[in-house]
Amino acid sequence: FTAQLQDKLVKDAASQKQTDSSPHTAAASSTQSVSLRDLTDAVEKEVAKELERILEKQQHDELRSKDRQTSTAELLAEIRDLSQQISAGPTTKSQTFGQAVSARDRVAACLRKSEGRPLDCWKEVSEFKRLVAALEREFVAAAH
Repeated sequence: FTAQLQDKLVKDAASQKQTDSSPHTAAASSTQSVSLRDLTDAVEKEVAKELERILEKQQHDELRSKDRQTSTAELLAEIRDLSQQISAGPTTKSQTFGQAVSARDRVAACLRKSEGRPLDCWKEVSEFKRLVAALEREFVAAAH
């Protein structure tokens, strides 16, 4: 509620009371001023409640925004650290890796040569699977 709205509500209430009251006695005038004060107080209380609610919402939104900015900064820092750890990791490939790549190429060549008969490449596939299993063991051992 704004001050203009509050004034309008008070004036509307006062004009309605004036049209409703036919006798112009001192008691009626006193009752009318008391009602006007009560109405003004009620409007002021509602305005205060609304302002308090708006301020609380703004404070809550500001806190959430700060938390979100902090968590974003933390995540970016963590990503940067992990990227550095990955790039600083071992860059040499194991001997098994080279053998597995060669075995993969042999499987592909065999499949091209034995078009329509993939079962003829069982030896190459078996060797490739053995080398991949060895690579998996190396990876797990390096992780510990």
